[in-house]
Amino acid sequence: MELRVCELKKRYGTQWALKGISFIIDKPGIYGYLGPNGAGKSTTFKILTGYLRPTSGTVWLGDWQLPNHKKEIQRHIGYLPENNPLYLEMYVREYLLFRGGLYGMRGRTLRQRVEFLIERVGLEPEAHKLIGFLSRGYRQRVGLAAALLHDPPLLILDEPTSGLDPNQVIEIRQLIRSLGTSHQVIFSSHILAEVQAIADHVLILHKGELVLNASLKEIDRHIGWEEYWVETAGPSLNWGFLPEGARAEHLGEAIWRVIIPSGTEIRQAIYQASVQQGVPLLRLEKRQHQLEEVFHHLTAEERYPIVSEKGFQEPMQAPSPTS
Repeated sequence: MELRVCELKKRYGTQWALKGISFIIDKPGIYGYLGPNGAGKSTTFKILTGYLRPTSGTVWLGDWQLPNHKKEIQRHIGYLPENNPLYLEMYVREYLLFRGGLYGMRGRTLRQRVEFLIERVGLEPEAHKLIGFLSRGYRQRVGLAAALLHDPPLLILDEPTSGLDPNQVIEIRQLIRSLGTSHQVIFSSHILAEVQAIADHVLILHKGELVLNASLKEIDRHIGWEEYWVETAGPSLNWGFLPEGARAEHLGEAIWRVIIPSGTEIRQAIYQASVQQGVPLLRLEKRQHQLEEVFHHLTAEERYPIVSEKGFQEPMQAPSPTS
């Protein structure tokens, strides 16, 4: 089911939380929705789920549009807010049966669905307990089970691993990854390594504007440059053959960092130069930017430099805007 967000804006008083964001999600997968605190992530989620009216813009889920078809859209969305609201005085099964009843589910169908989800999210050891006696990790599982009760095609998870211990993070991450095979899962997280580990696509929000909307495989293209590491044996290469807009930085010993505009093919030229200059080539490796680096580069108040792998000790600076 296709989700279309078109020029979505939200203003609180004189402050714009969203400044006209647009994106489309049209197939199952895991979509990381990222941004610094105050960027507008939770505001977006509240609008998508019908809890908040936008100042302007439109949201479509399939053939339904907000706010005209809010109830229909809410029936097709599962939502886990950052502050997971639960009735602490209810038992786990009791709570899930109650939530299912709110979706119009009844009888044997509801009971079977509850038992299926208790098993799927790993709640079996705690299903007989009061929710108030559960750890934060198990409360998150209850929230996930509740969001999945009506089998919605779209899941929106706001900081689903916040406050969990490392083992709980791994377990919830595995669950989210499995859900992405059959659902469209939009989730936010401040743990960027976690997003890189499980997401297929990332959207980065900064000051209410969408500054990146790309698959993880394409983030280099959106940064504007690519990097190669080159290691030689013996004398250094003469880098005069590099095309306009590219440059080589000496990192020490016989290791160089070659920076080129995105989409430029440089490997064959480096190999040919090594042969012609009689300089043996020991290493030629394209470096994939890490999501953390891209995030900082796009959202820091001053453009954050893309840094090197730990193996290189000297600091690296991002290319200048004119390079």
